[in-house]
Amino acid sequence: MRATILVVDDDPLSLGALRSLLEADGFAVVTAESGRAALVALRRQRPALVILDYAMPEMTGLEVLKSLRAAGDQVPVIVLSAKSDPYDKAAGYGSGADVYLGKDEDPAVLRAAIARHLHREQPEAGRAEFPGLVADWTTWSCLVDGREVHLPPRLFRLLRALAMRPGVVVRKEQLINQVWGVNSDVYNRAVDNAVVELRRLLGDGGPSPRFIHTVRGIGYKFESRG
Repeated sequence: MRATILVVDDDPLSLGALRSLLEADGFAVVTAESGRAALVALRRQRPALVILDYAMPEMTGLEVLKSLRAAGDQVPVIVLSAKSDPYDKAAGYGSGADVYLGKDEDPAVLRAAIARHLHREQPEAGRAEFPGLVADWTTWSCLVDGREVHLPPRLFRLLRALAMRPGVVVRKEQLINQVWGVNSDVYNRAVDNAVVELRRLLGDGGPSPRFIHTVRGIGYKFESRG
């Protein structure tokens, strides 16, 4: 059974981006657009973890958090905030946050925090083996036909985002969230350019790619074809 994560944010764009990121990692996602709606959602369904925006009108994330802890609810809570001042971080932890992260953090940091508190292996852990390509996510190494290929970190994250879901079409918006970050200002064209460079380094740049295949108008999928 998939773990359920409650995501609370008054910004629809951030809410949608987080939903895409988490669903791509196999989680069931419930959303709330306000602090009060979050408390209602928590009464209706018990999530495994809550991702909570710090600054919201009417009822802030910290007020939601204090309400939960005062009621004895110890559900793991990750606070996401644009506020990086040490005072704000201290206030977050003082209110009962398990983790306090900036909204501009790399998605891998959020994934690691989720994995730790759900006591589950990180989705990107281990290695992937396909005909002609082997990638090890723990050592950041990649072999193509037995030849070591050195990939810049961003292109390695792009390969991982695709290869972790072989045969599945991954939308460009999902790739932006997973590779560049939830609140990045990257556009679809940057994804296309990154794929071109990744294909070149993998020796996959011909008219009939072996590994990374374009699904026009949607995104890309990883599928090894020998």
